[in-house]
Amino acid sequence: MFYNRKYFGLAILITLIFSFGCGTKRNRPPARVVPIAINIKSQNNHDLNFVDMNYYRLKVLDDIDDFLPVNLNLVEPDENPEVILDLNIDNFVLWPRDERTSRRTMSRSVQVGTDQAGKPVYQTVTASVDITEIQRRSNARFVTTLTFKGEKPKTFKQNFSSNYNYTNTYVDNIRGDQRAVDPRLYSMQNLGIEPREDDFLLQLSKRDMLPRISNELRSYYK
Repeated sequence: MFYNRKYFGLAILITLIFSFGCGTKRNRPPARVVPIAINIKSQNNHDLNFVDMNYYRLKVLDDIDDFLPVNLNLVEPDENPEVILDLNIDNFVLWPRDERTSRRTMSRSVQVGTDQAGKPVYQTVTASVDITEIQRRSNARFVTTLTFKGEKPKTFKQNFSSNYNYTNTYVDNIRGDQRAVDPRLYSMQNLGIEPREDDFLLQLSKRDMLPRISNELRSYYK
């Protein structure tokens, strides 16, 4: 009978804790929705012709919306936004792709057995490998104006210059005895699909510009 009362009391305690947790969650007020307009402009940027600006605008919204006490809702400029982000990309340069391949000859002494005395017997093995390095540089300048039209109007302006270099180094075409190749080189695999123009622009944006814009939003809505 003692154990039955003990388990019954434990079950009631668990039920009360669960009910309290659910009730607290239900009573939590939803985050306020803040309409934001993101206006993107560019001038004489040939490489931006290959960028999907609608996709880029959504990625910008996703990045600055993280860890905010409010929810940002993307609207058009004529829909009375509370926040306006004017973003002018006045210099986006995607440099030509540079690919270089070098061939290296490697040798290593490996154990191939033991002699009659039980001592290890070594043999020198060799191999040649092709090491390919792909690089592509990019840079951009962002002219930003962040305007708050709420109860406490505020305007933040700053220019950002960013650089991003993509590098992919991998090993290919091993000829000879593979035991001669340093095992660490096997981790240098081809990454496959290279970044597109959209990816370069996003990486440049995340260097300095988007973290600072996000910080301004968090400071305003803290």
